[in-house]
Amino acid sequence: MDALPPTELLAQLRTHRWVDLTHAFGPGIPHYHAFPDEERTTLFHFDEGVGTDGAGFLAHRYSHIGQWGTHCDPPAHFTRGGRFLDELPVTEMVLPLVVLDLRHRAAADADHTLSPEDVAAHEAEHGRIPDGAFVAAWWGWDARWPDGEAMANRGADGVAHHPGWGVDALRLLVEERGAVAVGHDTTDTDPGAVVSGGAAPAETYVLGADRWQIELVAHLGDVPATGAIVVATWPKPAEGSGFPARVFAIAPRD
Repeated sequence: MDALPPTELLAQLRTHRWVDLTHAFGPGIPHYHAFPDEERTTLFHFDEGVGTDGAGFLAHRYSHIGQWGTHCDPPAHFTRGGRFLDELPVTEMVLPLVVLDLRHRAAADADHTLSPEDVAAHEAEHGRIPDGAFVAAWWGWDARWPDGEAMANRGADGVAHHPGWGVDALRLLVEERGAVAVGHDTTDTDPGAVVSGGAAPAETYVLGADRWQIELVAHLGDVPATGAIVVATWPKPAEGSGFPARVFAIAPRD
């Protein structure tokens, strides 16, 4: 079968739903507790700055850590010798999207660790996860955005309580399903109690396996469990260890 010309392919894609999976970022948004907040400065303004009538344009300076807002973590974020952002090819940025709906797990136990049994339950309902997919964990945590306290969900002892990935589930996805990347709507890969204890075994595993991830994914409830594709893009800093991303899905209208 002949491939569609690019214009016809785009026209066909336009008949689908395009869903933005990205939170807008700015100072004060939820983030990993050890990272500094964003600082934003207006360097030029239409009415101020350069000349008596102002600069004539608007320009900001953004100061934030790479892991800011909805962002991409490349393997180099946790792995010496791992691929940096500029080494991730564009062929990995368009992938089949699989959404694991785990809201019931999070509602029953905020400290739930995503397990192989959770993956099996998804596959029993929706079929085997396809090779080369982007697998996202939807805990319903994106509904808490942009309330940082609600997302951290800390107890009186300061320990965070939010769900996260387990190493065994990630190993299944990477080694048996060939997943290219994973994502989640929480601030961390691992459950909050694990991160509060100073560990990150799930993030260490998945980035060490030469996979990349998107953290703080938004609006996963607006796409189906299977059948959509995800487009994940980010700037290309040389030897970049992480950067805000723009992520969207193209999903069937039904």
